[in-house]
Amino acid sequence: MGNTVHRTLPDSSPPARLLASRPCYGPGPERRAVLGEAPRFHAQAKGKNVRLDGHSRRATRRNSFCNGVTFTQRPIRLYEQVRLRLVAVRPGWSGALRFGFTAHDPSLMSAQDIPKYACPDLVTRPGYWAKALPENLALRDTVLAYWADRHGRVFYSVNDGEPVLFHCGVAVGGPLWALIDVYGITDEVQLLGTLQSSPETTTPSGSFSGSQDDSDSDVTFGVNQSSSASESSLVTAPSSPLSPPVSPAFSAPEPAAGSRNGECTVCFDSEVDTVIYTCGHMCLCHSCGLRLRRQARACCPICRRPIKDVIKIYRP
Repeated sequence: MGNTVHRTLPDSSPPARLLASRPCYGPGPERRAVLGEAPRFHAQAKGKNVRLDGHSRRATRRNSFCNGVTFTQRPIRLYEQVRLRLVAVRPGWSGALRFGFTAHDPSLMSAQDIPKYACPDLVTRPGYWAKALPENLALRDTVLAYWADRHGRVFYSVNDGEPVLFHCGVAVGGPLWALIDVYGITDEVQLLGTLQSSPETTTPSGSFSGSQDDSDSDVTFGVNQSSSASESSLVTAPSSPLSPPVSPAFSAPEPAAGSRNGECTVCFDSEVDTVIYTCGHMCLCHSCGLRLRRQARACCPICRRPIKDVIKIYRP
């Protein structure tokens, strides 16, 4: 018998340039390629309107504006950047991509476990953390990167820009899977090759500290002073970059137009009637305030200060 010829199939992975080591932003943490399998969308754990391509790298939402919840098929490491390209954006809907993490293994989920919306349906359950990308950033071909650090803080950047503190209080004691809701004007997203952020010590303007005893109070973050409490405002999708340590003065946001007391920034349904102690921000309904307070390391969605209690306000 003659010699058998082995042929190598073409590599369908993202171009190598996406995995090149280069600075992520200014003097901050450097990124390096992540070894191992690049994440893909989970083939079974997805909303009923989600369609995946043959490589499970592209997720397209068909019909309506919701039922687009997806997850990665493997856990995401701390400081590993989940990178998404917004392939298709369609005007006409309200709201944009929601993203974050879950501590629940998607392989163990049934169809009944995946609701229409990541926010508020999933985020009001233990073990789910997600918020919305501002609509003004949800543009076609935008590359979104987000990651979690060992303090349970989630950061994101757009097109390799300045990192933004997005969320805090994520439980990092176990594996975390990426949660991506192809929602609203976002019709299709593509998972790119991931990059690893380095938590090494940086200058004061950097976003991380390498000290073993640092805490969430090590870095003070800029606050978007927008007065709107709507879905695209500072609460659901903060747009302020990291800033050097300062002592900012925080002021409570004005109620959103069109609502007597403003909409709750978690459920977008009930009226705001609850103040957060100790910072004094009034941006939640009482039901969502109680849920938020029960979360580990819960913090105010506006100023990120720890929540000690929530107080319901009664008006005449």
